[in-house]
Amino acid sequence: MYNYKFDFSDFEQKKNEELQIIMNDWILQVSTKNKKTIDNGNKTKRSPARCFAKDGFFPGYFNKKNKKILFIGREPRRIGGYDFRDTTKECFDERTVNNNLWWRRILYIVYGIRHNGELSFEKVKKITAQKILNEMYEKNDYGFACINISKYSNDHPEDWKSNKDLINLFLEDSELEKTHLFKRELDFLRPDIIITANLWDGTINEGFLDLCLPNKNSLNLKAITHNKENTAEYGKYKLCNKEIEFIDLYHFSHPCKEDKNYYYNPVMKVLFKNKK
Repeated sequence: MYNYKFDFSDFEQKKNEELQIIMNDWILQVSTKNKKTIDNGNKTKRSPARCFAKDGFFPGYFNKKNKKILFIGREPRRIGGYDFRDTTKECFDERTVNNNLWWRRILYIVYGIRHNGELSFEKVKKITAQKILNEMYEKNDYGFACINISKYSNDHPEDWKSNKDLINLFLEDSELEKTHLFKRELDFLRPDIIITANLWDGTINEGFLDLCLPNKNSLNLKAITHNKENTAEYGKYKLCNKEIEFIDLYHFSHPCKEDKNYYYNPVMKVLFKNKK
């Protein structure tokens, strides 16, 4: 059994320090804007700083040999006051990654991208998410980052639905039209591929979303269908003066969607113009 840890190189440590500056500026912003305590679902009220969960990248993300893959979700869960990666280690150590919808699908997708879309879903599934994770750990090369639109952690112990009010409160407190903090984060990460988790389903105020991922930067969005149902939207996205790949999937934790036809195959089809 592995005791997972993230061993960052000296270069990555410096990048972590740069990201920490952005996160600290963000905490200062929401704490200054909102002087009240927040109901984040854990039966107590906390300050904005205590609700804030920091984003992070994993070792290997800035490795020039890798495509920088950025996954963007709606909100962190039950990690208020922590760095996202600290609680991720605990999740990995629980040895339940194969049964964790969020991580299993992300690990499958990253593995498929790293193998240039040449592996069928069946081959990747046979390898298992746990073995993919173990290989990343052994090589100390994960090569992806996960961030959330909202940094206020939804800490409700039982209800796993997105907390719409909490997400939009965070974006209101962030005053992105003035601070441009989300843009600063994207400019820092400079991904080659962005994969989002059904952000445009109506949960998040579209005005706030446009401050995070401006519609004007989206180019020629198209839909992928399976059995006449849309499984993904994709296109090019302008970021940091270059065009990158952009894919919006169903939420990574959706309980009723197949890994193959709603996550893995759509991404491989977009990026490698084929599916196995």
